[in-house]
Amino acid sequence: MENTSLVKRIDRAAFASMFLYASAANALPICYVMISRDLGFSLTQAGLLGFITSFEQFFVMIFSCFVAARFGKIKVLKTALLIIGVGLFAFSFTGSYTTTIALMLLIGLGNALIEALITPLVEDLHPQDSGSRMNLLHAFWPIGVLVSVLLIGELLSRGISWRYMFVGLAAGALLVYFFYPSSRKVTLPVSRTDFSHMGEILSKPRFWFLGFALFFAGASEVAFAFWSASYIQIHFQTLPRAGALGAAIFALGMVTGRMGSARLLKWILLKQLIFGSALLALAGSLTFFWINDLPTLYIFMFFMGLTIACYWPSIQSYAARVMPVDPTVLMIFLSCFGIPGASLSPLLMGIIGDHFGLRTSFVVAPVFLLLLVLTMSIEGRIKEKNSESVSAWTRS
Repeated sequence: MENTSLVKRIDRAAFASMFLYASAANALPICYVMISRDLGFSLTQAGLLGFITSFEQFFVMIFSCFVAARFGKIKVLKTALLIIGVGLFAFSFTGSYTTTIALMLLIGLGNALIEALITPLVEDLHPQDSGSRMNLLHAFWPIGVLVSVLLIGELLSRGISWRYMFVGLAAGALLVYFFYPSSRKVTLPVSRTDFSHMGEILSKPRFWFLGFALFFAGASEVAFAFWSASYIQIHFQTLPRAGALGAAIFALGMVTGRMGSARLLKWILLKQLIFGSALLALAGSLTFFWINDLPTLYIFMFFMGLTIACYWPSIQSYAARVMPVDPTVLMIFLSCFGIPGASLSPLLMGIIGDHFGLRTSFVVAPVFLLLLVLTMSIEGRIKEKNSESVSAWTRS
C-alpha cells in the first residue's frame, strides 16, 4: 500500500482492535470472584471456560485463512468486532453456566478472527519491519489490560454490578468497528491459501518448534494474567481493587516490555531478545513462592510482565523472517499453537487450585518458561530441506 494516511488509519484501527480484544478477554478474570458468587462457579469451571473456547478458536483460525482470502482481512475483522459486541452484550444477561459457555463460544468466535488476522494485517502493511511494529501492535494488548482491569476493579469495589462492565465493552466493540476504512479502499497482498502451501508449512520441522515455543509462551503469560487478580483477592483477603491493581501492574510491565522491545530491536536481534527475556523470566518466576506480602508481589508482577512481554509478537515476527513461506498463513498457524497454550494454563491452574490451593497452582509458570527456553535453544539448529539456510542468531 502506498497511501500513507490510509496505512496510518488502519494501524490505528488495528491498535484499537487489540486494545478492545484485551479488555474483553481480561474482563472475566477481574469479575470472576463476583460472577462466581452470583452463578456458583468453581475455580475449575472458570478455567474450563477458556479451555473450551480454545478448541473452537483453533478451527476458526484455520478457517480464517480462506475467509480472509475470499472477503479480505478488513471486512472479516469488522465482522469480528460486531460478533464480539453482540456476545458481550448478551453475556451481561447470563444466568447459568450453560448459557455462559454458549456466550463465551460466541465471543470466542470474534476473538479468534481478530487473533488470526490482526498480526498478519500489520505484517502486510509493514513487510520490511524488523519486528518493532509487531511489538508496538501487541503493546496495545497490555495497555487494554491495564486500563480495563483498573477501571473494572474500581467500579466493582464501588459496588457496581459486573454485568454493566460487559455492556460497556460491547459499546466499545461497536466504536472500534467504525475506526476501519471501507475494505474497498484497501489493497493488501494476496495470501496463498491453497492446501499444498499449508502442507508445505506443516512439513517443516522448524515450524513445529516455533509453534510449540508460542504454545509455551502463551501458557506462561496467561498463567499470571488470568489468575493474579483472583489470587490476590483470595490469598490476601482484599477488595477487587487490590486484585485489579496486581493485574494492572503486570500489564504495565508488559506495556513497558513491548514498547522497550520495539526500540531494542534497532540494536539486537529477535532471537536474542526472545531467548534473553525467557531466561530472565524463568529465574524470576522461581521466586514467587517466597513472596508473602502484597507490595513485594506487585514488584514481582511488574518484573514478570516486563520479561514475558516480547514473546508472542517476537516469535511471530521471527518466524516470518526465518521461514520463506506466506506470512499470513504462517502466523495464523502459529496462533493455533498459542491460543491452546494460553487456555491450557488457566485450566491446569484451576484444577490445581481446587485441590491444593491457588498459590500452589503457579508452579505451572516456571515449567512452561523452562520448556520455552529449551524449545528456542533447539529450533535454530533445525535444517530445512529445499530452503535457504538461515542463522537464528545472525538474521533478524
